[in-house]
Amino acid sequence: MEFSSRIKLTGKQFFVLTGIVGARAVIGLEDPFRGTLAEEMPAEVARIEQELLEEGLIVTDTVDNEPVLAQELLEYIEVCSRTLLTIHMRVTGSEGEPKECFIYYSSALVVISEIESGPSGERIYVLEELGTPSEAWLKIIGYLQLEDRKNRGTGPLALPKGWFQQWMNAEQGEQEPQRHLLAQGYPESVVTALADSVSSPERYASFTVYYCPDLNCRIQGIELLRGKDSNWLIRPEGDQDQIRGAQVTEIIHELGAVIERIK
Repeated sequence: MEFSSRIKLTGKQFFVLTGIVGARAVIGLEDPFRGTLAEEMPAEVARIEQELLEEGLIVTDTVDNEPVLAQELLEYIEVCSRTLLTIHMRVTGSEGEPKECFIYYSSALVVISEIESGPSGERIYVLEELGTPSEAWLKIIGYLQLEDRKNRGTGPLALPKGWFQQWMNAEQGEQEPQRHLLAQGYPESVVTALADSVSSPERYASFTVYYCPDLNCRIQGIELLRGKDSNWLIRPEGDQDQIRGAQVTEIIHELGAVIERIK
């Protein structure tokens, strides 16, 4: 079979493929059969298997008459299904549409699943290998498009948990986070620089790491904001969001630390 290293799957196709390899759960794969009655499932799964057969993504085993995956695709799906470590990234910027992806690690291979919208708004999963873990890390950093900005040279600022995200989404009163920070005694120049970055971000990314031994999922996350003049790291700490200016080298170190803290 001719196999493309970049493959598009509907949610139902991805779900059925993970079922064929015996996966219990896949971080980032929403249940596409939600609302389907139990008695309808066998016919629906059979229909999706027929789609996969016609597309050459699975074949029927000549001995057991059961569907099996081509070796290359099997490797992709097994990495997604059996990984302990998954990274979820959302990236937005002034240059185009928001991007979302899930990155699945094994000791030898890393697979990325980029999320796209189908013709009817359904989620499409575009799977592609990123190479070894070290090769993948370089691609992840490139994906974030980090650029040097000033390090504000201050300790972290603190906002009540959730305020920063609301501020970014313009759900918080426009001046409330700024007034709160100034009332805590933070320098006006730093608060103003942060407010400018929030109001006119060049790029924003959320970076969430899932570590799931035996489906007991542990989660660590961090947010990155690139403004015209400053980079900012946002990390949840208890009931607060800690925010600080950072240079690219510090951001890369902190991203690595997020992964190490979770293991």
